[in-house]
Amino acid sequence: MYHTRAFYTPPNLQGFHATMLSFILTDADIGGKSLQKILEKSVEKSFNCVSVDGDTSTNDTVIVLANGQSETGNLSKNDMTNFIKAFDDLTLELAKSMARDGEGATKFVEIEVKNTKTKNDAKLIASTVATSPLFKTAVFGADANWGRVLAAVGRAGVNFDLGKVDIYIGGVHTFKNGFALNFSEQTAKKALLKKEIQVVIDLKAGKESSKYYTCDFSYDYVKINGDYRS
Repeated sequence: MYHTRAFYTPPNLQGFHATMLSFILTDADIGGKSLQKILEKSVEKSFNCVSVDGDTSTNDTVIVLANGQSETGNLSKNDMTNFIKAFDDLTLELAKSMARDGEGATKFVEIEVKNTKTKNDAKLIASTVATSPLFKTAVFGADANWGRVLAAVGRAGVNFDLGKVDIYIGGVHTFKNGFALNFSEQTAKKALLKKEIQVVIDLKAGKESSKYYTCDFSYDYVKINGDYRS
């Protein structure tokens, strides 16, 4: 007999979205409690780690529907591991797509904060940088402005030793152990003109890390959001 199990995360996914609705379908035969845990853990590493403009919506929702029509019975431990990996890959790709397709976006940005004391510290810093308008406009202008990155790190609410911080923008080492480096502006600009950019912030304070995904702020973002009433 056909049956459907639906599970969802509540509105405001703790991430930063405009209006986001995601529907994931599977014919796997997975129990309700297991599927709910898989969804919650996966969302925490994907949809809750992406920002377009820092705003949220009461409609933000992720739903997974499982109908059990594969008729494989309960998944083995190995099959469950493979299912979780595939599910995580899917949610992460969907989340990244939102940043790539952001309103007026011209660049996709991956922010990695590493070597922090706690996972929460890393995620908090990464999300603060990802939602900084000054950082996002600098990316649009292909400006390797480590100062804007560091300013966001500083107001994230995490204690750290400035003398241990390293910052890499587009693969260019711009800041080391509390001091600006004499890097090539031409090389940095060339790196920031690419469609995909990575920013790495190393606090050298522990072993935890986190990644966050965002896009730049362009002229078109202002035009798009200034030209219509909702």
